[in-house]
Amino acid sequence: MIMKKIKALAAMALASATFYSCATSDTTTDTTAMDDTMTTDTSIAMDEPTDMATDETVSINETQTMGGYADLDFEDAVPYDEMFTDIANTESQDIMSLARTSPNLSTFVRLMDASGLSQGLMQDGEYTLFAPTNKAFAELSQEQLNMLLQPENKAKLSEVLQVHVLASEVAANQFNNSQRISLSNNRYLPISSENNLITVGGATVIVPNVEASNGIIHVVDRVIIPSEAPMDNGPGR
Repeated sequence: MIMKKIKALAAMALASATFYSCATSDTTTDTTAMDDTMTTDTSIAMDEPTDMATDETVSINETQTMGGYADLDFEDAVPYDEMFTDIANTESQDIMSLARTSPNLSTFVRLMDASGLSQGLMQDGEYTLFAPTNKAFAELSQEQLNMLLQPENKAKLSEVLQVHVLASEVAANQFNNSQRISLSNNRYLPISSENNLITVGGATVIVPNVEASNGIIHVVDRVIIPSEAPMDNGPGR
């Protein structure tokens, strides 16, 4: 399978990544679109985590008041098909402000605040946020979450959470099986789209296309973890 590269542009001083799309031709030149609708400004923050925090951003030290693992919420209080239905106009709020309105995303929001990433997603732009539910975090071990909550592990927490952000707006119908999100260090997120069921990095989109003023939220049922498998960079790639 020939992979046609889409050039990615970094946003918010985040490390860039790339969407790849399969092509049937034998050409490997850069293209300006993955398909008729996919944007080329498609970056994901992952490796080389950087601070987007401003003075208004919650400090990592404030996680000490969270009480660690035992104080996190691992239950989803609202049926998924009712998430955000009480908001008349979701596009009146930025992505992070919108995420804060859902009790099902409280753990994700608290960790985003603790990592210092929230403020960047409250600014103007076009972003895609894959937001794991509270139950999604229950799949991680107590040891994993306690480690991420330690002030000295802020960079690692940011690294995990940045995987859930694309620096362009991508609607659910723009994903297809010929794509993957390439990260640095030979890691990537596979994408699957079958019968209106979309998975990104093994996480299933359970609430798609919640539009905010500066992007779109896709609620997912798992915390996204990049594959450690190296990408095939052989001839014709």
